[in-house]
Amino acid sequence: MSLAVVRCPACEGASHVASDAIGQMVGCPHCQSPFVAAEDAPEAPLPSRAGSKPPRGRPARTEPRPAAVIPIAPPRQSRNEPPRESPREPQSGSEPVLVTEVTDPEHDPHTPSVGGLPASVLVGFALMPFGIPLLWFVGPLLAGKEASLSIAVPVSLAVAAAALCLGVVYTIDWTAATRIKGVLMLVGLAYLTAAGLYFLKKDLMDRIQGFFRQSNEWGWVHARDGRWRVKMPRPAWPDEQRPLTVLGPESEARWARYVPESQPEQNYEYWFIVGAPDPDAREISSGGFGLVREQTWFACVGEQLKGKGGELVTVEPITYPPSLEANGRQWTFKIENGKTFRIVRVFAIKGRVYYLSAEGPGLTPDDEELAKPFFNSFEILPPKKK
Repeated sequence: MSLAVVRCPACEGASHVASDAIGQMVGCPHCQSPFVAAEDAPEAPLPSRAGSKPPRGRPARTEPRPAAVIPIAPPRQSRNEPPRESPREPQSGSEPVLVTEVTDPEHDPHTPSVGGLPASVLVGFALMPFGIPLLWFVGPLLAGKEASLSIAVPVSLAVAAAALCLGVVYTIDWTAATRIKGVLMLVGLAYLTAAGLYFLKKDLMDRIQGFFRQSNEWGWVHARDGRWRVKMPRPAWPDEQRPLTVLGPESEARWARYVPESQPEQNYEYWFIVGAPDPDAREISSGGFGLVREQTWFACVGEQLKGKGGELVTVEPITYPPSLEANGRQWTFKIENGKTFRIVRVFAIKGRVYYLSAEGPGLTPDDEELAKPFFNSFEILPPKKK
């Protein structure tokens, strides 16, 4: 870069400046006065005689050494050169201001929000979850089964999903594409949840409700084939427990919990299980098994009950009901440090094995409120006429 000599008109001091700064405002490095840079033409030297001296009373003029000027205006740029940004000077008495580049200006919170969607689109998104109750009505035609839950469940799900969709739509710092994706995800999850609730088994739902709901009401529990019934605390739901091997894999079981109103801190549990047709039970109920073999069979049942834990208190034969001359046994066990008792009755009636069990704190077979309503209500029903 070539340099030119310019002279300050205020102090007549010479200084250097870049050649492309000629014609621009600069500052004098000697007196700090601004002036327009103009190239200083060198003066022609006066002819002097050899050995001549300067006039008396006038000192010899010495030219000061040129210094670099302070540019005030930026230099002119050529057309082909891209503009260059000058660093921002911090103000006196304040911290330097850092200017950073926004990598994603579309999501910059300082920029104006993205324009809203049309009203028709917003209403359409809000109404999409309300198709769930409609599918709940046509579900029996498509799936061939009724829903285990009431219509209030899909309506509540649709209202909640619609509220969430509106919340996503009116999120101002999201782009339109992001909001549409969020709404579609919420709608998809709502429909999948509705499908899972529709095909939820009623047995599983009753079991879940039983753990969180206390009951002190009794009601009849009937067999699926209508061959027996028994009174149990409501609700009574199916159970997969098989405490005896003689019950077989195709057993039908019910389980219930009872909480007395006078003792709300006490819980009593009841089981009723019917085993598949058993050859040995058929022989016992018909009397062809023999007394010795009958006692042996019930002894084996008692050993299986002991394997569940607890101390055996009593065991006694019992016939119920007398009209059927059904043979049975009743066992009483003491469990949980003697505070809880388990009473078990097993009958062999018409080739089937019936298992009745009740347990709770201080329970006895003669308890009018906790034991007799369960054990004495069991009965075999006559076959239905076709």
